[in-house]
Amino acid sequence: MSVKTIMQHAGHKDKNLYLLSEISDIVSSSLSDKDILEGVLWVLSTQLDVDACWIQNFDHSTKSLMLIAQQGLPETMAKDMDVVELGQGIIGKIAMERKCVFSNDITKDSNYLWEAAVKSGFHSLIAAPVIEGGKLLGILGTVSTKFGVFNVNDLKLLTVISSCISDVCNRTNPETQAMELRRQQDEIIYTQLFLSALSHELKTPLTAIIASTGLLAEELEKKKDETLVKIVQNISKSSSSLQNRLNELLKLSRNKDEAFGISKKKLDFTALVFEIADQVSSLLKQKKQNLSVDVPLSTNIYADEQRIEQILLNLLSNAIKFSPEGGQISLKANSEGNRLVVKIQDCGPGIPNEEKQKLFKPYYHLSTDRTSLPGLGLGLAITKQLVELHGGTIWVQSEPEKGSTFSFSLPLSEKA
Repeated sequence: MSVKTIMQHAGHKDKNLYLLSEISDIVSSSLSDKDILEGVLWVLSTQLDVDACWIQNFDHSTKSLMLIAQQGLPETMAKDMDVVELGQGIIGKIAMERKCVFSNDITKDSNYLWEAAVKSGFHSLIAAPVIEGGKLLGILGTVSTKFGVFNVNDLKLLTVISSCISDVCNRTNPETQAMELRRQQDEIIYTQLFLSALSHELKTPLTAIIASTGLLAEELEKKKDETLVKIVQNISKSSSSLQNRLNELLKLSRNKDEAFGISKKKLDFTALVFEIADQVSSLLKQKKQNLSVDVPLSTNIYADEQRIEQILLNLLSNAIKFSPEGGQISLKANSEGNRLVVKIQDCGPGIPNEEKQKLFKPYYHLSTDRTSLPGLGLGLAITKQLVELHGGTIWVQSEPEKGSTFSFSLPLSEKA
């Protein structure tokens, strides 16, 4: 073997390693399954000497392959490959035999003569079944307009790539999706029953607490002890708020499609913030934490007072819960154009990047609080919905070990 041939071989090997590295990065990213598959095909089409490539999923219930992603296929060819029955044509044969194949002349190859591809100008083919645990998940294939471009090494490379995308193909498989849908439906039913039972169980003792608090407030007012009266008033207000939330959960558990309602009016946001700060003062005192509030005086917004209270209480309660004893928490607000931006910062453990996008989903728990700080995982999902009902947005900035800042924006004008 000449030096030139050895160098070409080494360069080809390096190119394949680079290609696999790129595909590995795409597959392990947080992109959607559709974007992952399209990204893999884009890398294939740009790094290998191919003119088109595709991925098909295999549906075991219908015994057919369905085209789910493609790069460079002519429209007519893509249409023919949209649904292919097992054993039908070249693709169906590859799926049935579950063997990796390559042909450098599909115009003359008796085993893999593919008229539709030839009519579209293609001459070389390489394809590999996507298999996981002995189960056929789909087909990964490429075609080229050139003759004789593929070899055994290319076949091995495509086999490795098909293994890399097996998890994604499994997630996008119709059977897997049907099972996931059934699981989600069962979870919704279970959650509805749980919320209904929880609401009923808590309503009776809560009603007694509200009634007893009212009697205690009357007695303390007679003694003119303003400090104790203020504490009891906070208990009464929080209890009434909790009763409203329970009634709402009970209603939502009966009808999962029913949305939260809001009733907007002019609201003194500054005054409300200080009321909420007063409500959480006992929680802060228990953990020896300090809350600093920086809100412009007489800031008015058009919003539902109970809902804004709920948003602030949820975010402040989380900040207190996740911040260590003696920690510093801050609440800042300022106007940016026609919107009010509110930021609540804690000094907790922070949130990993890969978990940020899941935070506002129902029933999601951070990996750091699943056991130490259990809960339903509904707080942030509800908060997001309430902010968006006001025409606002909510987001989080965080780094592990550096705390988190939850921010939300609200329109300042009535029409926004």
